[in-house]
Amino acid sequence: MAETEKYKAKIRKIIQEEGLCSVMNNTKWAELKKGISELPFLPPFVIKSVDEQETDWHNFDKDEYNSCDWGLYMDNYLGGDIYAVPFYAVEYIKIRPRLLKVQGRLIKDKVIDETEAFLSVLKKYNIPYDEQSGTYIIYGYRRTK
Repeated sequence: MAETEKYKAKIRKIIQEEGLCSVMNNTKWAELKKGISELPFLPPFVIKSVDEQETDWHNFDKDEYNSCDWGLYMDNYLGGDIYAVPFYAVEYIKIRPRLLKVQGRLIKDKVIDETEAFLSVLKKYNIPYDEQSGTYIIYGYRRTK
């Protein structure tokens, strides 16, 4: 069995054992990535796959100074890249469509807020989400148990 097939089988087993219900599909994830690429900057995000434990790192409630590279993440094929999370394994992604820009030592950092444009992307592609204090959570799977 190829490495990708072993990983898919592992993910399917976890989904079944933990009673996860699918919310997104490959088409919706691809539309999200496409829509994100049309924003003025690639918003910061964190991804939790179904096969990892939730940690403090997954708490994503502050504005960031750096945008993120969406290119490696959420693709249909694992491709041997251990850092990429394929569509079928994403439990959720948390996104903050805001960036902090340093103005200088004596001037408060500027907030670049693309929330409206981001919400337009979600609406355009009919992508379901939850919002918590400016962080948008898009679930690949939700717990039913």
